[in-house]
Amino acid sequence: MTETQPSSDATAVFQKLDDYDWDNDNEFQTALASILRSASTPEQTAHLTTRARCYYYTRKFKTPVNFEAYQTWLRSKQQAGSEPPSQSNMSSEATHPSAMGEAPPPASFAEICELIAAGKPIPGIKDIPDTILEGQGTQAQAPRRKKPWEKDATTTPTPSWAAKN
Repeated sequence: MTETQPSSDATAVFQKLDDYDWDNDNEFQTALASILRSASTPEQTAHLTTRARCYYYTRKFKTPVNFEAYQTWLRSKQQAGSEPPSQSNMSSEATHPSAMGEAPPPASFAEICELIAAGKPIPGIKDIPDTILEGQGTQAQAPRRKKPWEKDATTTPTPSWAAKN
């Protein structure tokens, strides 16, 4: 794969994208939080954050950002000695571990089957105890509804042809 250097216009856009105050943009932070729910590794979090920034910047400022060229620019900037701001200034949502925990997910269905057969816990699955909380229920307030075949003598009059004389 050949990497081309971005033009000076693209470099200026990339610099503006990098300098944007992402942490104080509430609309972006809300959207990013919902996007990062699916991230399971720090690398995936960084990738999704960068992609979301490119998309959001394009939409908000009507300035197209080429994601692949931006990543190339970030790598060249990182190799030049400075860490890219998009990686170091990530929001607090992006730097927290995912809800799945720190354990890597099993690679295949066969591994999951082996874990189940061995009685070992499966990484990323929350253990919920099989307990019933006693005394926290409430008593029914409304009377029980009658079923269609349960007739109420006061509400359903008997037809004259069925009445006994």
